[in-house]
Amino acid sequence: MCCGRVCCHMSRPLLLRLLPPRLRQAVTYRVYLKQCKKWRALYEVAPLAFCTQVSMHNLIPGDIISGNIAFNGFYELDLTREIARLSRTGNLFVDVGANMGYFSLLWTGLNPDGRVIAFEASPRITGLLQNNVTQNGLADRITIMPQAVGHKKGVAHFDVGPAEQSGWGGIANAASSANIEVPLVRLDEELPDAEIDVLKIDVEGADTWVLYGCEQLLKKKKIHRIFFEENYSRMAALGIATSEAREFLSDVGYACSPFGRGVGEWVAYPNGKNKP
Repeated sequence: MCCGRVCCHMSRPLLLRLLPPRLRQAVTYRVYLKQCKKWRALYEVAPLAFCTQVSMHNLIPGDIISGNIAFNGFYELDLTREIARLSRTGNLFVDVGANMGYFSLLWTGLNPDGRVIAFEASPRITGLLQNNVTQNGLADRITIMPQAVGHKKGVAHFDVGPAEQSGWGGIANAASSANIEVPLVRLDEELPDAEIDVLKIDVEGADTWVLYGCEQLLKKKKIHRIFFEENYSRMAALGIATSEAREFLSDVGYACSPFGRGVGEWVAYPNGKNKP
């Protein structure tokens, strides 16, 4: 595995190294993301704060996700802490909307027996994901699936989003000159017999459709923990009701609770199992 050290690159700003993690996030958004050109070397190799032997490579200056990782070694602090905790006793992590691989790398970096199946539909991001997996010597434990995940098998229209942002692409409700077509799969068909310790979904509004596509896995209680988001504007564009995912999960025997400090972030687990 790659040692994850920054050898010839500058250190992260002293102020950020002195602040507690949550304040670091706030200062990064207010100050340092605007200075990405000055700190460009940090984007080349960025060790993860919660797993320093793993690094992310060739991050994108100007990208919000990249900037948080470059300056702090993490993003989405609450989810990071929970994925880190669960990784120590879990085996299989399914990362739907894996982006450049942050959570997949965190899971495998903290658990030498951990495995990941990482779905990422954006063609321009999958290369960055593959590079991060390869650079850290984790290709034998992280399987990359260059596909969108949803409620049916076929082809989906996909909005790749602005070039400077890695996390804004997602399934679109119609073809346009700005969209591409990507393969679309259901988790029930791709992983019919899997025992999934954690399913993380972050697909810019289409999280509900991902859940529909693993109905049989859910009914069999094959998924032990689910983290998903409600991106209200993107959901409206796709014709998905705000509470649709939670209602569906309730119907298949899962309880939902708000997660972290963000609006529209949820954790779900089988009824009868105590919330972690």
